[in-house]
This record gives sequence, C-alpha cells and structure tokens, in this order.
Amino acid sequence: MPELRWTEGDVPRRLRLVTSPSGIGRASDNQLVLKDFSVSRHHARVEKRGDTWWIVDLGSTNGIKINDRYATDAMLTEGDQVQVGNFTLSFHRGDSSAGLSASSSTFLRTLEEFREDFALEPEQVRKGTAVTGATPRERVLESLAQVARTLLEVEELEPVLVKVMEAVFGQLPAERAYILLFNPEGQAELRIARSRGGAALAEAPVSQTILDLVSRQKVAVLTSDAQSDERFAAGLSVRLHQIRSAMCAPLWHRDAVIGVLFVDTPLAAGCFTAENLDLLTALANYAAVAIDRARLNDHIREARRARERLERYHSPAVVEAIVGRHRGAGDAERHETREVSVLFADLVGFTARCEGMDPPDVARFLGEFFTLASDSVFEFGGTLDKFIGDAAMAFFGAPLAQPDHAERAVLAALALRRRLKTWNRERVLAGLDVVEVRMAINSGLVVVGEIGSATRVDYTVLGNTVNVAARLEEIVAQAGQIVLGAATQRGVAHLFPTEHLGNVQLRGLQGKLPVFRLMTEEITGVGE
Repeated sequence: MPELRWTEGDVPRRLRLVTSPSGIGRASDNQLVLKDFSVSRHHARVEKRGDTWWIVDLGSTNGIKINDRYATDAMLTEGDQVQVGNFTLSFHRGDSSAGLSASSSTFLRTLEEFREDFALEPEQVRKGTAVTGATPRERVLESLAQVARTLLEVEELEPVLVKVMEAVFGQLPAERAYILLFNPEGQAELRIARSRGGAALAEAPVSQTILDLVSRQKVAVLTSDAQSDERFAAGLSVRLHQIRSAMCAPLWHRDAVIGVLFVDTPLAAGCFTAENLDLLTALANYAAVAIDRARLNDHIREARRARERLERYHSPAVVEAIVGRHRGAGDAERHETREVSVLFADLVGFTARCEGMDPPDVARFLGEFFTLASDSVFEFGGTLDKFIGDAAMAFFGAPLAQPDHAERAVLAALALRRRLKTWNRERVLAGLDVVEVRMAINSGLVVVGEIGSATRVDYTVLGNTVNVAARLEEIVAQAGQIVLGAATQRGVAHLFPTEHLGNVQLRGLQGKLPVFRLMTEEITGVGE
C-alpha cells in the first residue's frame, strides 16, 4: 500500500494512504499532522488520480518541493522526496524502509499564523504571569516574560533599543543583531547594531531581498543557509557578508510594521530553530510597542519644551493658538515680514535708584516691575520680546496676525499704568518712593521670527520700526507719558484722544518724524 514516511526527531513515522485525498498540515483535521510553524495549517494534499498519486500545494506559505524543486502539484513516483516545511517525506508504493531526516532551508512565518498560535496578552506578559512549561509556546512566553517588563518600562527611544539588544543576546544564539526603522518615506535606517559582547557595528548586512520580504509580506524569516537558498543567494549583501544562519522579524504593532529586527550568525549554518524564530517574532512585537511608546514620549517631551519656550514670550491664549495652528505641520519658516506694533516701557530714574540698593533688592524690584509689564502685555495677546536692563520690550501682531495690533499695544500700555498705580499705592503704604515709567509705541513692518546663531535663537523683531520705537521712548517720552509714532496714531485715533507733539529729529534717522502723545488724562476705564 502506498505510504509517506518521515522522521520527527529521531522517531520514524509513516502514513498509509488509505483515503484520497489525504491532507497534510499543522491543523488537527489533516490526515498527516505536522506540528511546526514551517507547515501551514492546510499545507498540501495527496490525492489519487487513476492509478497514480499526486501531491498538490494548497497555497501554503513555504510551498512544497519535489526532489528539491518547487512545485504546485506533481505526480509521485517511488522514492520521491517531498519537502513540507521542516519535514522531508518520502513516497513509497510498497514496503520500503527508506526514510529521510529533516532538512535545513529557509522558512517563512506569517504574522497572521503567529497571532493564531500565540495569543499574546500584553498585560499578562507585563505582569510576568506566563506559566513555565515544556511546550514551545510556553517556553517562548516564559522567555518573553523575562524581558517584557524591562522593555515596557523604559521611556526613551535609545535606551529601548539597547534593551532590545540585551534581550536578543540573552535569549537567542545570535552573534550579531540589528534594528532598522522605517523613516516617513518608507526607507529603512539602521538605528542600532551590536555584536555579542556589546561592540557596536558600523553597518547592517541585511539583504534588501529579505528586508522587502519581511516588511511587505509581514512574515518572519528563518534561513539556515542563505547562501544556498535560491531566493536570497543572488543578493549582494548575502554574498558580501557571507550571511548563512539568519532570522529577520518585522517590528510589528497591530497591523503596522515600523522596521525589522535582524539577527545572524555568519560562517555557520543551521544555528537557529523554529522556536528561536517564534521568540524573535514575539520579542519584535514587544520591541515595536516599546519603540512606539518611546517615540510618543519623545514627541511629548519636545512639545513640552516647545510650549515652555513659547510661554516665555506669549500669553497662554496665544500659546494655545500657536500650538493649534502648527499641530501636525512641519517646520515653518524661521522668520517672516509682518506689520506689528512695538512697545517699549522704561523705568524712570532707575540708575539713581540703584545706587542706594543692594543687588538682591535691585533684582527683587525689577522682578516686580517686569511682572506688571508681562501681565499687561499678555492680557492683550502680545509677545514679550525681552527685558533690556530696566526696560521691557513687547510687540503685537505676531506670531498670530492681529489687525488691531496698534489698539492692543495702547491697551497694554494703559493696563501697565493701571497696575503701576496699584503698585505705587502699596509702596507708599510701605514707606517707599513712587515708581514712574515712560512708554512709546510705534507701528510698521518688521522681520519677526527665530533669529540668532546656530546655538542660540530668540523669537524677536528687527527693523526700523523697532529702532524708532526705542528712540521715541528714550528721547521723547517723559515720565508717565505714552508716546505714539504716526502709524500707531492713525490706527487708534478713532478710539483714543491724542496730541501732536510736533515733528522730532531722532538720532540715527534722516528727516523729522511726527510724534503724538496719548492724552491719558482724558481716558477713563482701562488705564485710569
């Protein structure tokens, strides 16, 4: 009677072909059950056609070979050797005792099949509750439990990659390991490469053929000898780096593949087992989760740093608007031309005041004044540019466009006067002198953005509009006054009373400029 013969370990097996067709596969409803991941659930079938027997591939992952040649179906003759995954079956019509041992080749493990065989529960593995046992699945889970907690507790990307390397060498007989991550353009970039012992490697001898197979088809690959596999032997990396025993698993999380985890042992064939590949695949899953988590943490930290930088210059409302506008966008232009209003507010008589004060008292005094100035600027959506000695500089109209920037600047100046009056009342009650401030506002075009060197930048404004505002405050404004440039006056004349102070020659500028004073004595409400 015709039969198939094979060995499992050192035990010879045989299946007499009593029924036709007879299924071959990993699932228990087959007539010939081969419990190995290299075998698909329903891998092939043997069927009788007339007086002959045929074997038919059922669309298996790894295919079938007849006498070392791939085939989708073939007639079987005496002594034919049929390779099904890691098993080699021999076909016999009579009672021959010929048999073959398991072969070494390249096998694929689909993620879909792996999920079915290993219903990994992250919470269970994280808590270390995997049960020790003798089955391959239990051994994989036990090994994974030893590294999962460490992987998932590391928060930054680079330490995560190092921990993955440690786990690989701790659990697998690999001599080299590599992690490649895909960039936004889909190109694989080497992020870490180590040899056993921890030495860094300069390059990754990962075959592009293997890389494409793993990432596109979402399979894990075990090759016992890449040099002899017809799918990989032509690859340049395989030949140049003499890749023999190797495994490659996708870094997968849910349905996304973010990179690959590749391990190899050069110059020696047959170093890895099916159980090793299952462990590598499981480890790659947890590594991908940890990498995604670390990337998210890095993004959150960078966003927090960016927000902290913004909060140095902008009011909370403006910060929220900027973050909302740029969320998900790439890097914007570092500077641009805008029409803004620039405000300078300077303490009167600060130098003389400091002569009788200790340095800590000076710092405390300036801190109180700068707090009043910052609160006033932020109240009307302005940007605090910088503190210059005893002066505060701010601008309105950037980074968010504000068509009413001149009005906002004037309102901020009036708000500072209001806060200053409250502060002075407290100072008088404490037996201290009254503080006076002079202010100037000028409107026009400026260059605004992050300006500076390669190592330090400030979000600031540059241009003649800024220079004029500084000169108006320094030369024209008197104690308690708010002086306006011509463009600012035109922007607010319908809202606030102003007085023309004449045309003034400012240092460093050609020609005289018209200057106006905000008539604060006629204003009630915001500043009075």
